[in-house]
Amino acid sequence: MNDLDLLDTFGPSAVEPSDTTLAAARARLAAAIDAPSPAVRRTRRLPLLVAASVVAAGAVGVAVTPALVGSDDSIALAAVDPLTFPWTPATVPAGLGDPVFDKDLGHFGVVYGESGSGFSIFTQIESDWDLPSNARDAEVNGEPAKVFERERNGAPAVTVAWEDDTEGETWVTGSGPYAEPDTVLSFVEALREKPQPVDLSLTVAPSGWMPTFYKADRILTLTQSGEYGPERLTVALLDQLTADFAGAYAATGVERTTIDGRPATFGQQETDGGTQWVLEATARDGQPFQVQAPGALTEAQLLGIAAGVRHR
Repeated sequence: MNDLDLLDTFGPSAVEPSDTTLAAARARLAAAIDAPSPAVRRTRRLPLLVAASVVAAGAVGVAVTPALVGSDDSIALAAVDPLTFPWTPATVPAGLGDPVFDKDLGHFGVVYGESGSGFSIFTQIESDWDLPSNARDAEVNGEPAKVFERERNGAPAVTVAWEDDTEGETWVTGSGPYAEPDTVLSFVEALREKPQPVDLSLTVAPSGWMPTFYKADRILTLTQSGEYGPERLTVALLDQLTADFAGAYAATGVERTTIDGRPATFGQQETDGGTQWVLEATARDGQPFQVQAPGALTEAQLLGIAAGVRHR
């Protein structure tokens, strides 16, 4: 699968990920649940139906520190913290598996289970979601919330929504056999303020850039503006390394090297947005991946970014 296939499948206009994709992403939740955690997070008493203040897209996710590397002709790099999701359930019903994360311009969420049978938790970075007319009053840990029913992916679903401490909203939905108000409210009451790291992350990135898209634990995209434009850094998982690298990417200046002792291949390609780097390598756990990065980065910076790719 090449970069265009990945973006077509998981990009900003993608369809819902398949059950196979969701199942393949599950390998991590037990350790997160078993570890000690702080008390349940308290919500704030704010009017749910009034649009809250807009929170910057970087408020949830990668934290950028001062620049480490850079020159007059390149983009400075900085160390980053892993992208994390702010909520962890105290328990997850047996059989739902591990979390699958998704981040877009206006939301950041996680899904447990298959389509139409499980739980989802979504935080709304920009408060622009409209509640349906059948939403009724409820409480989350003694604070005001709303609960409503509606069909989701052909199955019944119940959602509990409330304003969280970021002045955005959090929506928790139980679908299929979990589509009962008391079931969802119990799940919500037990949420912990314990960040969960996503499967795919970076330790080094362009200074000041922020995670803009994260798709089905397979694609991570960072941008400077917080919008999906031509100037971006994308890390995508591959099924396998490309045998004909130059041919597949129409790449020039192709070179082979090693990153932490593992083979890597990189070169440059021309796109509608200009020249960019493309690199393929293998993460520490053996997962093949691809990096697409701005051509303004130096070769050393590209390799530094690739060396900082972490999977699980």
